Amino acid sequence: MPAPNPDAEPDLPDDDLPDDAFEARWADIVAQLGPLDERAAADPAGDEPRNGADDAAASPAPDTAGPARTVDPGPRDWPATPEVEELEETESHFLPPDPEPVLSRDPLLTLAWSLVVGIPVLVVVGVVVRAAMPVLRIPAWSGPVAGVLFLVGLGVLLWRMPHRRDPDDHGTGAVV
Repeated sequence: MPAPNPDAEPDLPDDDLPDDAFEARWADIVAQLGPLDERAAADPAGDEPRNGADDAAASPAPDTAGPARTVDPGPRDWPATPEVEELEETESHFLPPDPEPVLSRDPLLTLAWSLVVGIPVLVVVGVVVRAAMPVLRIPAWSGPVAGVLFLVGLGVLLWRMPHRRDPDDHGTGAVV
């Protein structure tokens, strides 16, 4: 049997309330929830600490018509000056830098990637076309040539991989 959780709240006496008592208690809790401004206006001695029993006894009966709609103050409930508006406008627009070209910097890498991706695609297309049209003849030398070109492209990509870390890279985590 696991040990009891020391951080758990102690069992309250009203944990096993019947449904009617539970519903009445829930309605009482919901009735206590309301706009803070109205509660403060109705309570002139708002500085004194109160407990929940006093609140329940002093609060009026709950309104059964439905919840009242209130407007809470938001972050921009004051009139902004044109300077503030202009500052927010300039700070809110972020223009990311132009991305670098994907494969156009180094033609050898572009050729290697084209071979490594293109050869398997061509092989799959050739198999599908050959299955659809058995009369079509593919030369016997095209398979070994495609295999050699694929391996050459893969070799170039492996050869061009960085061998060491950058001198400025001292961590093993991601750079944000």
